[in-house]
Amino acid sequence: MSDPIQSSGPKPIPQPTKASSGPRQVPVTQPQRPQGAEMLAELMQAQRQITQAMHETRDLRIKLGRRSHQMQVLQQVSEILAATSKGGQVVSVVLDVLAQEFHCQRAVVWTLEDGGVGYVPKDGMGLTRPEWSTLRLPAPNPFPGTPLVLFQSQWIDPTCDGTSLGALRGTDKTQLFFIPFEHQLLLLGFAILALPADRRWEEEDLDSITILQRQAAISLYNAWLFRDLSQQRDTLQRQAIELERVNDALREADQLKSEFLALTSHELRTPLTGILGFTRLVMDGLYDDAEEMRSMLQDSYSSGQHLLGLLNDILDLAKIESGKLEVQPEPFNLATLLEEVKPIAEAYPRKKDVALFWPDLTGIPEVLVDPNRLKQVLLNLLSNALKFTKEGSVAVQVERHPGLLALLVVDTGIGVSLEAQTRLFQKFAQAEGGHSREFGGTGLGLVICKHLMEMMGGTISLSSEGLGQGSTLRITVPIA
Repeated sequence: MSDPIQSSGPKPIPQPTKASSGPRQVPVTQPQRPQGAEMLAELMQAQRQITQAMHETRDLRIKLGRRSHQMQVLQQVSEILAATSKGGQVVSVVLDVLAQEFHCQRAVVWTLEDGGVGYVPKDGMGLTRPEWSTLRLPAPNPFPGTPLVLFQSQWIDPTCDGTSLGALRGTDKTQLFFIPFEHQLLLLGFAILALPADRRWEEEDLDSITILQRQAAISLYNAWLFRDLSQQRDTLQRQAIELERVNDALREADQLKSEFLALTSHELRTPLTGILGFTRLVMDGLYDDAEEMRSMLQDSYSSGQHLLGLLNDILDLAKIESGKLEVQPEPFNLATLLEEVKPIAEAYPRKKDVALFWPDLTGIPEVLVDPNRLKQVLLNLLSNALKFTKEGSVAVQVERHPGLLALLVVDTGIGVSLEAQTRLFQKFAQAEGGHSREFGGTGLGLVICKHLMEMMGGTISLSSEGLGQGSTLRITVPIA
């Protein structure tokens, strides 16, 4: 028999079987995620990122706008401060910027004044002037005994200022913020702002305050230097004017001294010549009788007395300038003193028609004076009054005032011009002056009288309505 018919195609090769060591694993098929859901998630995430970026951009724009505004304000302030040299204008500008930019309810700016011993409020906002102008603070630390750092902006603890800043702190729960203006470790001033308790400072605000502090401090320092230089300039101008006045006075004194030397030599020579002349006449027997000889001797004696008076004036002035002139005040009866003066004054030469009047001294109390020195003053005043009076009278008057007596020598003589009255009590000065004067004298009498009266606790003054109007010399002495 023949074999069965076989197919003409290839036969499948059987796969070899492997022995399994355990239960057979069935593969798990992962479910496929739809492609649209993935795209939606990515879009939502991108939208969140864009929204966040938009918010950040908006915040940056706002911050950039604020910073740009602050920079513009600070630039304008710097231009204003650079153009001013007055501390008051600097303070006003700084206060306006603080009030507008930081919206404070109240604010006051202090500057260092009074020679550096205190801080004086210069301008305020939100308070009346009487309220802020009294808020003076000490220097160099306006809040002594506190932990306040002077050169650092900070909130002021309520315990720092006590009650000194009560008006600025107010009753509306505000806090005080301290802004110092420091330059070269010198606190030239500061501002204190009253702000809400919940106020928070942004970084750009603090940067603006720092720039404003620096500009204000430099401007205040420049204003302080300018004011100091202005004061020094004014002082130098005053000193220059005073020096010129002193120079004029010295030149005038030098001129008067030259005139004094010329006049004194003449004044001393005149009586000395008289003494020598009359003495020689008597020695040579050139007189007719005893009466004429007595007259010559009397003239010689008078010339000697006059010469002695001139020498005494010069010696007294030398004692005054050396500080060796002394007086010894004591209680003395004024009536007795005038009785001693009267015969001497009556003997002084005077014009024929000039009368001499004396006061009634009844009930006049004792005065505290040096009798000899007061007599010297009265005789000098009477001698001058009689010498400068051609007609009329010379009168001595007494006035009583609380605690003192006034003695007046009133004459109807040539008077004294208003210009001459200003220098009448200066050394070597006389009312009419000049070499060709009608009246003699050294010009020392009133100077000596002035010093003597001041040493005895009294005064001396002259009044005259002008030339030809007479004059009144007045001395005061304390009652014993």
